[in-house]
Amino acid sequence: MSLSPHTVLVAVVDQHEDSEEPVPARAVAESQGVPEESVSQSLESLCEFELLEPTERGYRPTVTARELLALDIELDDVLALDLVEE
Repeated sequence: MSLSPHTVLVAVVDQHEDSEEPVPARAVAESQGVPEESVSQSLESLCEFELLEPTERGYRPTVTARELLALDIELDDVLALDLVEE
């Protein structure tokens, strides 16, 4: 069973808020009761959209991810993101 990207993003943000440490894929999978392989594609996709930042020890949510969740926007909703290179 694979999880929706929104479910994975919420899990990463929640776990990161608890510890302020990067969240490993294993921890996300364990919190959802699924194998690690079922969250890997969502994690990669969230990184491509700059909602997660990969680190050596796991993933950190970006400010954009936190703002989207604060607005109660589901990733299944229609949303336009303009990624600007600095």
